Amino acid sequence: MGWSGGGVLCRGAGAADNPGVTSPTLTFAAARSRAHGPTAALWHAVEVHRAPADLDGACELTVCGTLARVTTEEHWPVPAIDVCPACTTHA
Repeated sequence: MGWSGGGVLCRGAGAADNPGVTSPTLTFAAARSRAHGPTAALWHAVEVHRAPADLDGACELTVCGTLARVTTEEHWPVPAIDVCPACTTHA
């Protein structure tokens, strides 16, 4: 951006345009919650906004709002019966 002299900022040619940059795609990872009292451990979906190699098994906020540990050994959707119904709907 530069000053045009008339009180208006004007954008330089291609200042913010970069055709080599790609937009990220929405990816989901599988995460396992812990059993807590009467609540069973369930599989959840986690939106991933970084490379799968950067997932380190830490707890992440799931699609439904639960904290669960991400695993790289399973892929979402998980072929299991103990899957969070809210995550299944939203992911």
